[in-house]
Formats: sequence, structure tokens, C-alpha cells
Amino acid sequence: MTVQTADFLVIGGGIAGLSVAYELSTRGTVIVLESENSPGYHSTGRSAAVMSENYGPALWSRLVTASRSFLEAPPPGFTDVSLVSPRGALFLALEHEQDKLRAQGEELIRRGASIDITTPADALRYCPAIQADKFALALYEPDCLDIDTDALMTGYGKGLRARGGQLQTNARVLELARRGGVWKASTRQGEFEAAVVVNAAGGWVQEVAQLAGLPARNVVPFRRTAVTFDPPAGADIRTWPMTFDVAETFYFKPEAGRIMVSPVDMEPSAPCDAQADELEVAIAIDRIERFTTMRVPTISHKWGGLRTFAPDHEPVIGPDQDQPTFIWVAGQGGNGVMGGAAAARLAASLAAGESIPADIAALGITAANVSPGRSCVSEPDAVRPTVGRLEDIA
Repeated sequence: MTVQTADFLVIGGGIAGLSVAYELSTRGTVIVLESENSPGYHSTGRSAAVMSENYGPALWSRLVTASRSFLEAPPPGFTDVSLVSPRGALFLALEHEQDKLRAQGEELIRRGASIDITTPADALRYCPAIQADKFALALYEPDCLDIDTDALMTGYGKGLRARGGQLQTNARVLELARRGGVWKASTRQGEFEAAVVVNAAGGWVQEVAQLAGLPARNVVPFRRTAVTFDPPAGADIRTWPMTFDVAETFYFKPEAGRIMVSPVDMEPSAPCDAQADELEVAIAIDRIERFTTMRVPTISHKWGGLRTFAPDHEPVIGPDQDQPTFIWVAGQGGNGVMGGAAAARLAASLAAGESIPADIAALGITAANVSPGRSCVSEPDAVRPTVGRLEDIA
């Protein structure tokens, strides 16, 4: 059997894998191994797909800031359509969450973002469906954008191929070993070799690491549930923002003429084709009906997806401490589409042994604070990731 060789093997063809492959293709030959028959089938294709600089933990939100210029003005030839369109984001705080929301606003201003800190009553001009009396403070982020995930993935794939890279689908890695200074990967599509492996397998990153003979790392997949329903009769929802509570126990947004809502559930899951959980569907409906004026008589659609987290919810990017030619691009936790452009540049620079790009380093991102070698990731018994649940906002 012929062995295909490259400088870099990227395992995983979601947004993490395709974006880092695109960046690495300026540094050498790249082959992407994707287990499904099309890229982006799992988490990428089930993302809420917005770009908010106020969403997620500190380092991820900074990577979103560093990704804005790429998404708004991609390189020539990357795409024939706009990758982003206006959306806006609204964040709602309970009484005891006001200081946290104000601190988030101050951080956004330092990074050059536009915001409006206002009362929940005034926030009705942005989203007339919220129950303003349930909240104490609101932050509106006008520059939050919807992301065309299909166009973004298409652009990365086209750019990769234009630079001589290859995307191999239906190529689940069955064996992975380093011999003679080279990684050797066996798949049903053949054998592949490269000096460097990039683990961008989403919910399957642990399995890939185990195939490589590396110790367990604390990067864990969790199920996320979402549903859509019809908006109130006569409501013009086209300009409504993506709306979050500060504790991240729910979010909702307009989606193809309907309202999409998630209870931001985090149930540990084996890597799989995740499905909606019926209890979480009920919780999502409860939160909409409790914190907005909308009602959900029927559900249009429901689905599940995987979100993969480190215990601190921050990125896991860079060389494994036990094998520096094994590069992690993991722990996206729902931030991979909006922060992926900068995360890919960061990962590619670390994979190639280069300095972190200056604009990313200026935001306080270091090799150490995203490293898979940091203690909460490298110690398998470290505390698992957590998120606010229903009782937190009761």
C-alpha cells in the first residue's frame, strides 16, 4: 500500500482542523484526516455561529478579538461572499452579577470594542421580548456578528487545496505511532506519515492522544442541546440580538426565521453523534418562558452537539509536554468558530516553533497559559469543567 507523506498531519476536519491546516499550509505540506464523509459534521455544523468579544472565558474572548479582522476582511480569494453579518449581542445580569458584567464591559473597552451598559428596561429597544424586571443590568455589544459557517469552512478548504494541501474524508485514524522520527497513521483510506501531528479531533481528542501512546489529558466532551421554535405572531425578529444571561445558563437568537435557544447544558458525554436531551429541551423552554415574554407551544427542531472543555474552559493549544511533535488544538468549548482564526494562527506558530503572532501576544496570550502542559489539563484527576445550572438563577 502506498504511504502518503506530508510535513503535517492534522487529525480532525472541523473548524479547528481546517483552520490550522490552512495556516500550516504556508509552512509545509499538510494532510487533514477527517473521520466523517464531510468536514464539520459534528460541533462545527451545530454551532450558534456568532462572533461576540464578550462571550466565553478571558483567553477565548481575546482570541475572538484577534479573529475579527480575518472574519470581516478575509484574504483575497478566500471567499466570494461575506463571512459575517450584523447581529448584536445582549448580556443580562441579575442583581449579584452586576459587578461581573461591568468588569466585562471595562475589558471590552480596553480591547477597543463598542458597548452600551444600560438598564434592562432600556435594553428592551434591542430585544423587546426580555422580561426586564427579572434583571438588574444589561450590556449591549453592537459589533457582535453572525458568522456564515459554511462559507468559512469552504474558504478554509479551498485555500488549503490551493496551497497543495489535502483533505481526506472517511479516514478515521485507527492506529497512530511515532517510529523513526515520523508519525505513522493508519486509516481505512490508507497510510499517512508526517513529522508533526496536530490533534484537532474535537470530542475525540482524548482518543487520538491515547492512540499516540500519550497520558490522559483533562479535555472532556460535554453534550449541548438546542431547540428552535416559531417567534411570536407579528414579531419582526430580524434585528434581535443574540441574548445571554451572564451566568451562561441560557442564550437565544433569531435563526432562519425562528428562535433558537440553548440551556447551555454540560452533560459529560462519550464522543458520539450527540442528540438532544429531552430534559434539557424542557429546561430550554422553561428558561425562555421564565425570562422572556415568549411562549413555546411547539418545537420546530431540536438537536445536540458536543462541546469540549478543559477545567478552566480556556484553549488547549500547543505541543504536548511528553511529545513536542504532537500538537493540541482543543478545548474550544463553543468558541471555535468565532475565535478559530486566531487560534489557528497561534497553533500554527507553536507547531512550527515560531514566536506567537504579535497581535495575539499583545492580548496577553502566552504559550504557557494555553499549554496542554498546564496543571489543570495535564493532571487527569483535576476538577472537571462546570457551568451554571437552573438553581443558580432560580
